[in-house]
Amino acid sequence: MLKGNITLLRCVERRDLNIFFEIWADEEVRRLDGNFKLPPSKEDILNNFSKFVNLDKKYLSIINEKGVVVGYITYKEISEFKNVYVLGITIGKNFWNRGYGQDAIKVLLKYLFMDSAAYRVELEVLDFNTRAIQCYKKCGFIEEGKKRKTCFSYGSYRDLIIMGILREEFKISDLII
Repeated sequence: MLKGNITLLRCVERRDLNIFFEIWADEEVRRLDGNFKLPPSKEDILNNFSKFVNLDKKYLSIINEKGVVVGYITYKEISEFKNVYVLGITIGKNFWNRGYGQDAIKVLLKYLFMDSAAYRVELEVLDFNTRAIQCYKKCGFIEEGKKRKTCFSYGSYRDLIIMGILREEFKISDLII
């Protein structure tokens, strides 16, 4: 478990998948995630729990100060590059704008840079997801470029913004929200 100021990150438990399914089923969340495919059925997800938790991509549940699962955060070492990770995060719509994403990202960055010898952490975000972009900047990510018109969203192709943070740019003092 990794503890932040207002969140706790822990391994995914089978019961968390019901909450994840509800988050994935929300059209607005999928729109911001750039994923318009409907998730598999709840039964398929539960029946394949062992596959879900044993992927190369690590999933951690984000728990708030009241013990409620508010979303999840993922990370994966990029196989072509040593000590370079890609990060992803999804927060349920009912928990947006409360600082959970920022706290969870900072906690995971501390773990990756301090305990996992990460040199670089990167992510991609849709250009119109300004809330997420602001959050990532507050966590120390820098906009590095974009993949032009690569993701189809609501009738048009949109840009994906590429953001990254290096070990020397990460500051422990930034962990305080």
